[in-house]
Amino acid sequence: MSEPARDLALGVLLRVETKGAWASAALRAEIDRSPALDPRDKALATELVYGVLRRRLQLDRIVSQLGKRMKDLDPKIHDVLRLAAYQIVFLDRVPAHAAVNAAVEQAKARRGERGASQVNAILRNLSALTEKERMPHIPNRAKDAVGHIALSASLPRNLVERLIAQDGVDKTMAFGLANLERPTLSLRANLLRTTRDALAEEVSGTSGLHPLSVDLDAPGLLPADLEAVVAGRATPQDVASMMVVDMLAPSPGETILDLCAAPGGKTTCIAECMKNEGRVLAHDVTKEKREEIERNRDRLGLDIIETIPLPPEPGAPWFDRVLIDAPCSGTGTLRRHPEGRWRFRVEDLAGLERTQFELLDRASTLVREGGCIVYSVCSVLRSEGADQVVAALARHPTLSLEAELRTGPEDEGAPDGFYAARLRRAG
Repeated sequence: MSEPARDLALGVLLRVETKGAWASAALRAEIDRSPALDPRDKALATELVYGVLRRRLQLDRIVSQLGKRMKDLDPKIHDVLRLAAYQIVFLDRVPAHAAVNAAVEQAKARRGERGASQVNAILRNLSALTEKERMPHIPNRAKDAVGHIALSASLPRNLVERLIAQDGVDKTMAFGLANLERPTLSLRANLLRTTRDALAEEVSGTSGLHPLSVDLDAPGLLPADLEAVVAGRATPQDVASMMVVDMLAPSPGETILDLCAAPGGKTTCIAECMKNEGRVLAHDVTKEKREEIERNRDRLGLDIIETIPLPPEPGAPWFDRVLIDAPCSGTGTLRRHPEGRWRFRVEDLAGLERTQFELLDRASTLVREGGCIVYSVCSVLRSEGADQVVAALARHPTLSLEAELRTGPEDEGAPDGFYAARLRRAG
């Protein structure tokens, strides 16, 4: 493995850890700053970034088992150690000595000879172990189910505790292990400009789980680099997200409101399903996010989308359909955004759930009689999904539940984890 890939990966991990960046955006920015980078190095750097973030708890335990807990080590060498340990333990094609040597140089650049010596000693000890000895010790499932799942699936204990209370041990374990896998890269065909078969042929992909989806087996590929995406023939989108739009069932000529619409994946899917006939209002409070929706709109040639900074005032029920893609914990997208697992805080849920409550209340005043609301979250937590819908139905007797959708990475086809419900207003 070349040094550029390792150094780029370390730069991204440091931005994620110290600046709260999202890995996808940080990786894109680092790659854009390195236009001469070999495509193989791009792919390897991507594998390293996402692999380290997914398995961070395991990697920290591996290092700690060698005699010094990660929290007692200099924070500036944490990601250096994680990066090297991931290569040694989980990547067969990387010689251990190469990973060690590169890490020593990275540590020296960050913390001088002392840091380099510390990293060298830890990683040499790790390299000397057998494959079985390198793996972290997993607590007994019968005695400590939370600890067993947390370390087996590299998930924070507070999330595991909540999921076990909600779904039981077996389902939580299946969910956790599925989130260690690399997610499928799915593209949505823009039928206004191509067909799914033509798109599949163009990108050397295969037909996916959804009638609009094409799957690519291309580790490390950044979809924004594909000509089909640049030219507006395709949009990267998980099949679960497409299924949410299916529940909305938009038709040409309708007037539709998309609340919390950025970055515009569902918004543009709605407009494509409407054959670019009708009107779609896409709401987001942030100017930068509205501009992102507009860029996607223009890329795809969808002129029926209008972005708005404020949602319509309550009491104007003239939308045929309303989509609420509510802010949430993101627990359904931990494969795709693995850093999210380390940012999960139970204390944040109350604020998110309050926002979800308010959005459902607002939508109930904006949909016409006979129209429908689709409420959606990329979360597997019941408190953000079904519980919110039950509460909305109790508050608004004119609404009735027509359908629900639940998906998760442990399901067939490994979609993202979504909850969605379609509510109909009495007409």
